[in-house]
Amino acid sequence: MLTRRDFLASAIKTTAAIVPSFFLPPSLASDFWSQPRWLHLRRTATGEEARVCYFANGQLRVPEYHQVCHLLRDVKAGQAVAMDPVLLDILCGMQGWFRSYGQERVIQVNSGYRTPGTNAALEGAAKNSLHMRGQAADIWFANVPTDYTAKVAMYLRGGGVGIYLNKNFCHLDKGTVRTWRG
Repeated sequence: MLTRRDFLASAIKTTAAIVPSFFLPPSLASDFWSQPRWLHLRRTATGEEARVCYFANGQLRVPEYHQVCHLLRDVKAGQAVAMDPVLLDILCGMQGWFRSYGQERVIQVNSGYRTPGTNAALEGAAKNSLHMRGQAADIWFANVPTDYTAKVAMYLRGGGVGIYLNKNFCHLDKGTVRTWRG
């Protein structure tokens, strides 16, 4: 059975064979996923920021992973969970895209994990949202149009991409590959 991580790696290799080489960023080549995986996140609501290597030498780095999980917590409920590592890999892939073009971009996080209570209180939130499983995040990048952020996420084909142009963020999840506009 193909794991999500294997899927992401093979999607990048497959896309490399299909998409003209001038479109592909050089550091998203097949060896991208064999390198240590870094995330630079800033929580919009609290101003908290973390730049950590959450995965190296074939395994999660537990203290750093917990730091990322804390930053992606439900701020309103004050509760954190173990975030899905595939979601973190999708976020890492997005930063890798920008880095391959010489841009160090901080992922601005609006929402990560949500308790069922927080999710139910949000207007328009899906009843069975992957946020409640630690498998989704709502993000944006400073000075990057939302539709461009969505295109980068769709290129990675790691899961769902919701495009919220009027609210200036993208929803990313590790679910079925799909897109929608909110």
